[in-house]
Amino acid sequence: ASEALDKPKVSTVEAFVNLVTVIIGAGVLALPQLPQRSGFVLAALLLVIGGLAVQESSIQLWKALMAANEPLDDERPRKVTTYEALAETALGLWGRIFTAAVVNIFLLGVCSAYAALIGMQLYNLTGIFDQRIWLLIASPIFVMLALLPNLSVLSKFVPLGMLAACLTAVMVVWRALEDAGTWRSWDQDVHHLWPSSFAPLGSALATCVGAFTLIPMVPPIVRDMSKPQNFSWALNAALLTCGVLYLGVMLCGYYGYGSFISEDIVESMSRSPSSWEEAMSQPIADWTGVQRLWIRVFMSILILVNITLSMPLLAMAVFYSIESFESNYVVPGSWSNWMMRISIITGIVAMAWAVPRFTVVFGFFSSLAAPCVSLILPLVIAGCVLGKAKCWRRTYHGVLVLLAVSSMFSGMYTSVMDVASS
Repeated sequence: ASEALDKPKVSTVEAFVNLVTVIIGAGVLALPQLPQRSGFVLAALLLVIGGLAVQESSIQLWKALMAANEPLDDERPRKVTTYEALAETALGLWGRIFTAAVVNIFLLGVCSAYAALIGMQLYNLTGIFDQRIWLLIASPIFVMLALLPNLSVLSKFVPLGMLAACLTAVMVVWRALEDAGTWRSWDQDVHHLWPSSFAPLGSALATCVGAFTLIPMVPPIVRDMSKPQNFSWALNAALLTCGVLYLGVMLCGYYGYGSFISEDIVESMSRSPSSWEEAMSQPIADWTGVQRLWIRVFMSILILVNITLSMPLLAMAVFYSIESFESNYVVPGSWSNWMMRISIITGIVAMAWAVPRFTVVFGFFSSLAAPCVSLILPLVIAGCVLGKAKCWRRTYHGVLVLLAVSSMFSGMYTSVMDVASS
């Protein structure tokens, strides 16, 4: 308790920076491909809906957290400080277990997508071996980071990861607008305003929600704030900042590369096709247009900095969640704890090895868990803690839950088909 009291509190501005750091990440690389399936109009609409939905669920979770810790004072630390603990307050032990399971599945899925991305960028940097080989080469580093007792050292470099992510987004927007000149002389249309099928929309919405996922970090950020009543200001500013950035990356990225955009947007930024026929019929490695190898190297470095700092933090959140349950089997520092961590990292690498396509893995786990983690569970927990809400708000929450459930089922179908095709 004394450690909690002695811990320096963060200001509202620092909370804003922390939230932006949590939000920005894989979405910068996963969003530019969405309009290819969903069309310009619906992709932008789904991103706005995803952001507004996460904003409402985050606000409700914050209110529930404040209510669960009343009366607030400066004399004692708050009792409920994690997402799982708040779920136990609202739904009991089984609610905590279910919440921890869903959150951990999502975080491990994102870690698998990050591992695939690391292998991809190492290949982009070197041009030798294979993405899967690089994944195996990087695995001992993953294990070494996982066995650290805590990530206090890495945490100091998290703002560097945020800066790398922001620079990545700026580079995508700049290069996409510049590269739009590639197709302007073509007679064929390379863009779709509307989707050819509505089947992928569920997966697209789940990906948008996954890009904004910050719910598991709301309780610890609120706990560390000197003025937790100002959390809504920090949240709204962070979501607006990231939303504008995401919207620019998604629309500009698709505008620049259209229907010939690569799953790895770094490849699209590095090579250009010389004609429509070449873009549609030849693999990107055989394109004979302008090549910019420095873009490939620079972007790969930025992505590696961001992902290498983010992935261990997400994995450590899973380790802490498992260790938080009252059990003597995985005591930190014990052999069983080490085996637990190594087993989880092995599973992450195995998933990335089996499906080494970043957008497919991220989309699959976003469809599987992101709507539940970011929308359904927070609204249910808040409803149990706060009690009855106004009629219009209950209706709004009901619509959000229906959207979340529909995106999970339709998104899972699309994502399973993508995984099977991999």
